[in-house]
Amino acid sequence: MFTGLNPRPRPVPKVLILTGMYLFLAAVLIAADQLSKLWVKSRLPLGGEGLELGFGFSLTYIRNTGAAFGTLRDLSLTLGGVTLDGTRLLGLLSASVTLVLLIFLLTRAHRLGALQVIALTLILSGAAGNMIDRLRLGFVVDFVHFQVGRFDFPVFNLADSCVVIGAALWILHGLLPKRLEVGSGPPYRI
Repeated sequence: MFTGLNPRPRPVPKVLILTGMYLFLAAVLIAADQLSKLWVKSRLPLGGEGLELGFGFSLTYIRNTGAAFGTLRDLSLTLGGVTLDGTRLLGLLSASVTLVLLIFLLTRAHRLGALQVIALTLILSGAAGNMIDRLRLGFVVDFVHFQVGRFDFPVFNLADSCVVIGAALWILHGLLPKRLEVGSGPPYRI
């Protein structure tokens, strides 16, 4: 008979469980972004008539070679005789943001509030989704179009939505008084 061995397995620390949860959420959001773009590319004509959804929304497939909502389209940078177009530069920037956020979340999430972790997870997911497009395709697939009357919002995608919602949640967290903060304190105290 062995002595000194604990027959009961140790429980998994809550920090690891919750870290796995936000990484799983990021993976699901990135997959949903990529699958939605794949569906749009296979079903809708490029720049053609969109699919009307109602309430001003339609699906319209466009290729975005710029940044968020089509800005910075004509950006390029020449270093040492090598010219990088704006799409590749933005892809590298997205890769940098993704890597920094991933490292930050893996090492510091336990010190953040739940709202902050969710906000950063959304931003990470959006940056990664658009990075994949920029580096793989040389453009970002955008397809959600909102237009009511003369108001015509730039075409966007799920990754853009993740970044905007994540940034809004981060700002909201900063505006909330400490005593009213949603998810204040370490999110792993249950």
